[in-house]
Amino acid sequence: MRYSSVLVLLVGLMGVSQAANNIDKYEQALKTITSGPIKIEAVKDTPVAGMKELTVNTGRSMEILYISENGEYIFNGNLFDIKNRKDITEQKKSTLRQQYLSKIDDRNRINYFPEDMQYRVTVFTDIDCPYCRELHAQMSEYNELGIGVSYLFFPRSGLDTPSADKAVTVWCSDTPKEAMDKSTSGAQLSQLQCDNPITEHYNSGIAVGVTGTPAIILADGTLIPGLVPPKQLKQRLDALTKP
Repeated sequence: MRYSSVLVLLVGLMGVSQAANNIDKYEQALKTITSGPIKIEAVKDTPVAGMKELTVNTGRSMEILYISENGEYIFNGNLFDIKNRKDITEQKKSTLRQQYLSKIDDRNRINYFPEDMQYRVTVFTDIDCPYCRELHAQMSEYNELGIGVSYLFFPRSGLDTPSADKAVTVWCSDTPKEAMDKSTSGAQLSQLQCDNPITEHYNSGIAVGVTGTPAIILADGTLIPGLVPPKQLKQRLDALTKP
């Protein structure tokens, strides 16, 4: 091996070691102000001199934080690019949502897809949520506009509650979509039990920042809280595709 190659290798190893040391340093800094478990998944530069971006795994969710290079100051909030009018933090969160939700296979969702699907959105829903029921009542309109809806359950009252039981019952039905239609219309279905992904759905909702339902997540990872009528959602999706 040539001397120059050895030098490049050593410099590379020093960079890896330095990055690991920085992660340790920043994790120790965070642990002095929080009692929960944390793990820093990534440390990246920011457009702000002397400030690093941390992707932090709290065990339940992925958070974006900012810390001074010396580890003495931390900022928890959104970093906004004034010149380009971009929310840098929200863009990063959108990317994380994309990555997280891509791990949930279609077989572990309840999907309402039109034949000519132009757009696909993920919707975290709660059968007992009035606005979720209103959204579902307009499903044919969403589909007619080329919008496919992929459901994940997020019982707002938590797991091991009547709302979660209803989600499990829908999932365990022989015809889940038919059971979903009935349940969101107020019908009381006989409770069923089976292996189901409801806990995974719920934990995924927490991880990507869902706090209420319905929560609509677009293909680019943008999270829209609350009900958006079909035509308005179509307009918003169309706007995203414009150059």
